[in-house]
Amino acid sequence: MTTDAFTEIPAQQGPETPEAAAGRVEEMVLGACLMATPAADPVPVVAQILDAPRTWYRPHHETIWRAVLALHGRSKPTGLPMVEAELRRSGDLDRVGGFVQLSQIAQQACLSVEVEHYAEIVHGYARLRRYHEALVRGMQTARQADPAGVTGAIAAHQAELEHLAADETADDGLFGLFGDGLQEHLDSLESTIEAAAVTGLRDLDAKLKLRPGNIVLVAGRPAMGKSAATLGVALANASSGRATLVHSLEMGRSEVTNRVLSNRSRVALDHLMEGGPAVTEDDWTRMARRLPELETLPLFMDYTPRVTPALVRTRIKAVHRATGQVPLVIIDYVQLMYTDQRNSRQSAYERVSEVSRELKIIAEETGAVIICCAQLNRGSEHREGKRPAASDLRDSGQLEQDASAIILLHREDAYEPASPRAGESELILAKNRNGPTGTVTVAHQFHYSRLRDMTREGEGPGAYQGH
Repeated sequence: MTTDAFTEIPAQQGPETPEAAAGRVEEMVLGACLMATPAADPVPVVAQILDAPRTWYRPHHETIWRAVLALHGRSKPTGLPMVEAELRRSGDLDRVGGFVQLSQIAQQACLSVEVEHYAEIVHGYARLRRYHEALVRGMQTARQADPAGVTGAIAAHQAELEHLAADETADDGLFGLFGDGLQEHLDSLESTIEAAAVTGLRDLDAKLKLRPGNIVLVAGRPAMGKSAATLGVALANASSGRATLVHSLEMGRSEVTNRVLSNRSRVALDHLMEGGPAVTEDDWTRMARRLPELETLPLFMDYTPRVTPALVRTRIKAVHRATGQVPLVIIDYVQLMYTDQRNSRQSAYERVSEVSRELKIIAEETGAVIICCAQLNRGSEHREGKRPAASDLRDSGQLEQDASAIILLHREDAYEPASPRAGESELILAKNRNGPTGTVTVAHQFHYSRLRDMTREGEGPGAYQGH
């Protein structure tokens, strides 16, 4: 809607403030609802446009509209006498100005064929008020922000403005008859639906189809290989030409870079961590061969220590603008994230629950696949076999609820070094909305900071397919 539409409100004598204009056009829309007939019922059209909270500028208009909706929901007429009776029943009649005020509003009614147009104007004024409120909050935050947290404050304000610009009540195809898109869906089934991202592990990709909007948790106890697993996914996905974004909250730039070099060049990680003479000539040769590939990967790294959902949204949009692709997002790890509210009184449970809900919304809105590392509590260590379960997720059951898939990491040799399965990791697919659950066995090569597929040739436990 353009601002030109506001000028189309029937003019009155003398200058009129935006507030007065908003109130007057609201009366035109409400008046049409109060004059509704079975043959000309504008309520459904108005309800579809003005379904957001705090849409009405004048509080008594909001109260009258709620009475109209209540009657309409019970299949009752919404004419003036019925609305008066409904307001009297709820005790709100005097609060809205009584029958006299209702009569005056009814006299301002626009024509039924004009209701959609004027309802859009009411909606536009409501968006302008929310825009003004957002700017005021931004100014207040700017005055109170800690210099160390300015990036997060800007990201939160930007996310609020982007959400407002998207217009949550716009017709985006999310509401309508089931059959409206049925034929298009059937046509889409004629071709194979490609995954939005890949993990690089053959058997895992066969079970887990990463779709736009998915949230995947990779969870385990400390030292089970969560970072190695997710960094390997990021590298495999980026190597396939897909944009990839990694938020590394636990490791800094140097540590992550060493792990990437070790993973792709097959140089011992401890050589790189020590540096100097520990890095051999053969190591330098191996890394030199991989540099051209690594320098051109569509792999975006974010080492910001204070990551919030708003910052994740901002980074996704930045990668999308740079590449034209919605990235696969890796967050290592989710319990280290902060909320956008900056509420110091939040418990860990409340903070992680809020972060989980916001990440789910971001994934659905942007179409990104978001993979989050997560810590498990000590529950599995008191269980026979030490095998983890989804109920072991630390700090919040909301994580388990919001996730499309949950991968639990388990290694027998972490508890029994002499185990015959030494060198193997189990990826326990404990939840999978888009496919089967089960366990995928892979080989871990932590000296190269990576997980690899097991061979199919039966080369024995711990064998892997490397390259």
